[in-house]
Amino acid sequence: MAIVIRPVVRSDFPKMAEMRNEGMRNGFNKYTGRNTSVTKKDIGRYQDEFDEHKKRRFLFVAEDSITNKIVGIADFHSGKGRTRHRGEMGWSVRKSYSGRGIGTKLVRAVIKEARRRGFRKVEAEAAAENVPSVKLAKRCGFRIEGRKKAGLLLDDGRYVDSYIFGKVLR
Repeated sequence: MAIVIRPVVRSDFPKMAEMRNEGMRNGFNKYTGRNTSVTKKDIGRYQDEFDEHKKRRFLFVAEDSITNKIVGIADFHSGKGRTRHRGEMGWSVRKSYSGRGIGTKLVRAVIKEARRRGFRKVEAEAAAENVPSVKLAKRCGFRIEGRKKAGLLLDDGRYVDSYIFGKVLR
C-alpha cells in the first residue's frame, strides 16, 4: 500500500464525497459535524468555495496510489479580523484505512502548511469519547483547552461532550 499525502485539487472533491458518504453509511463518521450524505450539488458548492477561499482555507488528502481512492482528509480554515492568526482544522480517515498513521500524517501536513503560511495557532474540536481523534490530537501536540458539555448531538439522539484543542505554532 502506497499512501500519498498531498494538497487537494478540484478533481478530488467527488472522491472525497464518496469517502464521506461511505463513512455515513457504515456509521464510522458518527462524530462529524455533518450528518447527511454529500450530493453532487454539494460537491459543486465545495469546489467553488475552495477556489474562492484559497488564502483562508486549504485541505490535504491521503490517496491510495494503487486504488486511486481518497482514504483521508484534513482541512484548515482561518478566521477573519482579530482571529485571522488562527484556524480550525478537522480530519477524517476511511474506516478500512484507520489505525495506519494516515491521520497523523495528514494533521502534521496541515500544521506544517499553516505554519508556512504564517498562522500562529491551530484549533480543533473532537467528541470526548472519540478516542482515536483525541489520541491523534495529543500525538500531534494539541493540548486540551476546554470541554463543551453536550457539545455534539449524535444521530442516535445522544449528546456527547467535546474537547476543544489548541496548538500554538512557533
